[in-house]
Amino acid sequence: MNNQCVVYVTDVEYSFPTILSALQARKFASTATDICVLMSEHLDNFGELKGLLAMSGVELIDATAALQDSLGKLDGSHFQGRISVSTMAKLVLCQVLPADYTQIIYLDGDTQIVSNLAELENAVAPEGKFFAARDYTSINNLLHTGRDSHYFNAGVLKFHRNGWIGQEALELFVKNPEACEGKHDQGALNYVCGSSLILVSNRWNFPKQFLHLVNMSSLSIVHYMAHPKPWHGTFFPWSDAESQVYLDLRKSHPVYDALYRGITFDRKMLYKYRSIRERIKHALQKDKPNPRVQSLLVGDYVV
Repeated sequence: MNNQCVVYVTDVEYSFPTILSALQARKFASTATDICVLMSEHLDNFGELKGLLAMSGVELIDATAALQDSLGKLDGSHFQGRISVSTMAKLVLCQVLPADYTQIIYLDGDTQIVSNLAELENAVAPEGKFFAARDYTSINNLLHTGRDSHYFNAGVLKFHRNGWIGQEALELFVKNPEACEGKHDQGALNYVCGSSLILVSNRWNFPKQFLHLVNMSSLSIVHYMAHPKPWHGTFFPWSDAESQVYLDLRKSHPVYDALYRGITFDRKMLYKYRSIRERIKHALQKDKPNPRVQSLLVGDYVV
């Protein structure tokens, strides 16, 4: 077994986009890095999906029992149906993943891997430290006020198994959820991180909201946080290419197609209307790649 993995945690609802990202990660990662998808819920055709993914070099793991042991008691109290176990699972990955993995790269399922992961793989997270990039809110604040912030997004993380602050963040969430400011796992991690954070380039976690302000060729991981999502269609600021990969995956095998979850016609029309409006606004303003945004991608970063 390798000592490094890229790991995702998903429930049934998010399994389709998560698998797309995992297959992209397998394409862009070294064979010395394992790609794992942990299921937090029972999936009827688990065996068939596991075999299909194994042929592409992705390991599907039934983590329902392990995650229930770690988070189950919170599911009915603190989560109250509003927060999925898969969302909080990053905090307890060290209890769930095999002990061989010391370098752990965690990715949300609504990410796309668009270029080589070698630099992120080769950058070793020291014990007690972790890598993360600025959150959308930090970037938005920088663009509008010029003030920088190290508030990070928890959708892409790399950490050393020893000294991972996940358990500390989980205890904070349980005892003082208000301190998380409605951001759950992300708020808790930001609250307790202290000097363990090593801020990395946003090329490893680039928010979809700013795609029109950057050259896609300079990115490695795009994060499609918030709605709408690219597996539901092409909406500003991304192009048909970013949505087409999901259509291609659905067509590639009936098992993948069966995992897809769509949206209502009304919601799709609302997103289309907003998208057209934003695309026209962008065209009129003639937005170019923004130097401030570009500066988040290069600089004195470990990676």
